[in-house]
Amino acid sequence: MTFIKALGAQWNKGKLAQQLEQALLQEPEIHSLFIGATTVTTVSNLIAAIGFREPETQEQELPLTHEFMLTILFDCFRLLMIKQIEHDNLSQAEHLIIQIAKIWATKEMEEKPDNEICLTQYRELQQQILNLTEQLDELNRQRRLQKRNMGR
Repeated sequence: MTFIKALGAQWNKGKLAQQLEQALLQEPEIHSLFIGATTVTTVSNLIAAIGFREPETQEQELPLTHEFMLTILFDCFRLLMIKQIEHDNLSQAEHLIIQIAKIWATKEMEEKPDNEICLTQYRELQQQILNLTEQLDELNRQRRLQKRNMGR
């Protein structure tokens, strides 16, 4: 029985990865990030692997909402930010997820929700991503300066 549940979870994760890939390819600014060796499929699979939560993803239909995309990207962003701070060693796909989260955080919702609380939460999440991105950029800048100064 456990095997069947695990297989079902993997199937749902694969479906989510396909939906994520389609959503990412619809954004020209994000699509332009994939000119290197890392494909949108690789990044979508990684986002699905990091941010997958069974109950929520079963009900997602195409296309994925901006709110869902921002939430899953925020979850990935937080984990990758911690990895960056602790280990200073992210893969190209992980760096791309951070860039995608930053881009998505600057987007407005396509459809305004009826509930003002949802809009407020969406904007707070956007602001958190942008603030954390600034802090991560500053940390990376300081690390580069420190490495440069060590050679002298």
